[in-house]
Amino acid sequence: MTQKLLAPVVLAVDVGTTFIKAGLISPQGHVVCLSQRSTPWLNTPPPAFEIDMDALAAAALDAMQACCPAEYAPRVAAIAVTAQGDGLWPLDRDGRPAGPATTWRDGRSDPMIETWQQTGQSTAIVQLTATPPTASHQTTQLAWLSQHAPERLQAVDKLIFAEDWIGYVLTGVIGVCASGNYEHTYGRFHSLPSRVANPVADVLRILDLGWAQPWLPDPLPALEARGMLQRAIARRVGLPSGVPVFVGPFDVLTGVLGAGATQLDQAASIWGTAAIHGRWVGSFSSLNMGCLVSHPQAKGRWLRFVPTSAGMTNFNYWRDMFLHDEANAAWSEVESQAARSPHGANGLLYFPYLTSSYERSEALRVSGACFVGAHEGHQKRDYVRAIYEGLAMQAARIFKKLKQFDIPLTEVRVAGGGGQSALLSALLASAGDLRVVRPATTEASLLGAAAVALVGIGHSTSVDELAKSMAQAEQTFEPDPCLTSFYAEMAEQVETMLTCFSISRRRSSRARDDSAQPTA
Repeated sequence: MTQKLLAPVVLAVDVGTTFIKAGLISPQGHVVCLSQRSTPWLNTPPPAFEIDMDALAAAALDAMQACCPAEYAPRVAAIAVTAQGDGLWPLDRDGRPAGPATTWRDGRSDPMIETWQQTGQSTAIVQLTATPPTASHQTTQLAWLSQHAPERLQAVDKLIFAEDWIGYVLTGVIGVCASGNYEHTYGRFHSLPSRVANPVADVLRILDLGWAQPWLPDPLPALEARGMLQRAIARRVGLPSGVPVFVGPFDVLTGVLGAGATQLDQAASIWGTAAIHGRWVGSFSSLNMGCLVSHPQAKGRWLRFVPTSAGMTNFNYWRDMFLHDEANAAWSEVESQAARSPHGANGLLYFPYLTSSYERSEALRVSGACFVGAHEGHQKRDYVRAIYEGLAMQAARIFKKLKQFDIPLTEVRVAGGGGQSALLSALLASAGDLRVVRPATTEASLLGAAAVALVGIGHSTSVDELAKSMAQAEQTFEPDPCLTSFYAEMAEQVETMLTCFSISRRRSSRARDDSAQPTA
């Protein structure tokens, strides 16, 4: 490595749902060093998903230390923290965790959503946040805990998010990032009509959560350092103290930027534990699905993104269940097996809603994955093919709905673990009738976080321009017209079946709720 390449570098940390990654990122987009640790989940049965906050912080610090050899430490100009979104991350008056964090995957608050939809509270919230409440949201989880486990809230003094927790550990400063989790949950002043004096108070009032307002820190800009690295933590990770620490935005926003999707005609698919599909828009609107968050720098720019359960969890789950031979196989080996099955997987359809709670992207309120059309003639390769097609078609359905804007989409940038899959990218191109671009990087969230920090320290003036230069295209996939027509016909079948599934699930859900008591 040359002096020019290594100065400056940003130590970027991504606290993900499956892994915690830390990397030294150069302004050219090179990942100089990389380390990862598994995200330490508590052993709670679904639909509960909880994390010990101290264990998470320890794992993050371990990853940071491992990726920062002594010879690189003096070149670290900033630390950038991004993390999984949403969830409820509580602190007590001493700044210690007030119990475990409930994460975005926790589905116990699903009944709150149904209640709020019936009472009109959800509709009122959308007018302020442009985002319908889901079981992932801090407000929803807070409401559920207040009803079913109020003792868990007795010690709470502050509510933050995952990246803010790691930022607090590094700097000792409590805060939340203004662009991301906070705004699509509680609203933002600059996004709303001038008649809305205090959207946060309005959101909490509508949801009968006004008592929680003192727990919410004031939102802080992503482009301003949250604080400086504390001396004790600096010794722990092998860095000089006083390095500026930038906290947020959360990993959806940094992943989109790090994939190189920066223009209004570009979209991004982030294939991680979840699959998150989004595009940039130029207006604050409550008329569309998914969540809305503002660009960390550009005024009047928002990311409309749709989080789904149809991510790589589907592949990992079924691989562990009956694809044991592929447990450690490379993408090319797995995809060669799927390639031996024809388009349509010999009539086998896969619905990738692999979640113990409702699919949060769908107004249809579906839950649970399933294969449809299975018979004794199907082989393992057909099931592998069907999983890939199910993921691609679900993403294509999302992008079809996200196309309904003044500026048409021209391309989708892919990122995350699934972004390495040539088959998944090719299927998405044809199913969505969109050009799909795979960047050279596999660590988009780290690159996006680093770009924000580099602008924050004055190395560059534009997050978009820097992110675009860091994420060079590696491979492009164009839609096949014949396959586009083929998958369009399949999509009609899928829509019909999803409607039937939704009706059935609602009936069974009501019966279950009538007979079961919720537990904390």
